[in-house]
Amino acid sequence: MASSPAQQALEEWAAGWSAHDAERVAALFTEDCIYEDATMGVVTRGKGQLLAFAEGIFAAFPDFAIDLASHFATGEWGGMEWVMSGTHRGDLPGLPATGKRFSLRGSTIVELSGGKIQRCTDYWDMVTFLKQIGAMPSP
Repeated sequence: MASSPAQQALEEWAAGWSAHDAERVAALFTEDCIYEDATMGVVTRGKGQLLAFAEGIFAAFPDFAIDLASHFATGEWGGMEWVMSGTHRGDLPGLPATGKRFSLRGSTIVELSGGKIQRCTDYWDMVTFLKQIGAMPSP
């Protein structure tokens, strides 16, 4: 079965992040988009803030990748399950680079409008991330 345009947008979302192409990611969004990384407590509003957020991710994780495990889109809503991976090579606020790799599962819920993503919220496990990069001891 062929993917719908909405499903293709979700596939392109993952491909754009993995290609380290902030413009490609932003092109999928409405001008007034909201992008929330719930785990990090970051909310960006509009394409300009989204571009800056993406560039910060690419600077901290130069090999950042999103592997889309499953996704759906129906009407105005879509969801994705993915595996995020990379190497922590750049400093994050309060978290100096460790040079260690991470790989963890997460999910995203999107609200669609006119074939574009109007709102996107990512959910992933910070404890797993911190343990993998050596910033938190494992039990």
